[in-house]
Amino acid sequence: MFATIPPPARRLLVFARLPELGKVKTRLSPDLGEEKALAVYEAMLHDSLEAIGGSTEDLDVEIVWAPTPDANGETLRRAFGDRSLAMQTGATLGDRLAMAFSERFYFQQTERIIAVGVDDPLLTRATVEEAFALLESCEWVIGPASDGGYYLIGCRSPSFTPAIFRDVRWGTSSVLPLTLERIRQWQHTVAMLPERYDIDVMEDLRRFAAEHAAGEGRLPRLLREWGMAA
Repeated sequence: MFATIPPPARRLLVFARLPELGKVKTRLSPDLGEEKALAVYEAMLHDSLEAIGGSTEDLDVEIVWAPTPDANGETLRRAFGDRSLAMQTGATLGDRLAMAFSERFYFQQTERIIAVGVDDPLLTRATVEEAFALLESCEWVIGPASDGGYYLIGCRSPSFTPAIFRDVRWGTSSVLPLTLERIRQWQHTVAMLPERYDIDVMEDLRRFAAEHAAGEGRLPRLLREWGMAA
């Protein structure tokens, strides 16, 4: 008889895109051009995945990638290595987040889920573990971003409802306030991590270059090559 080993009770979902010219970091393209914007994304993706780390016995790390005609086994392996993969489903970011959480809570019996992106290459596994620890005493955990959104969101299974991601104006400063208001309306508890910033526009990239010029990651090295960091 073979025993079935249940998956870990904790799941980290990393939402990412395949590196494709003209389809990633498009808000950097007017200043950098599409090729350099792609290079920035590739460096951010590499550094983010390195900082987050892989799956362990008590935590599944899963890359949830956005569908694209160029996706195949080779391009996915080149971008994400041998990590666990799942394709995003849904028309909007809210739909895709809701579907990812729902499937894992309701069908895979996951107990706690945290979702992050790859727009902050300095987001570490330690921060992720801190967020999971906060879910021991709170129903939700959020990492607020300086632009009014969030870089991390997670919750326990009994507290989840897809409505948290419904009718949200993604990419605007209303994302975080609306999310917190909904959690409060449901009388759920929420823990807040320290504020961080994503790299979306040139101002963010220049800030990163100024603050992390001596960094050893792929992105700091790339910016030094371009003369953006000393």
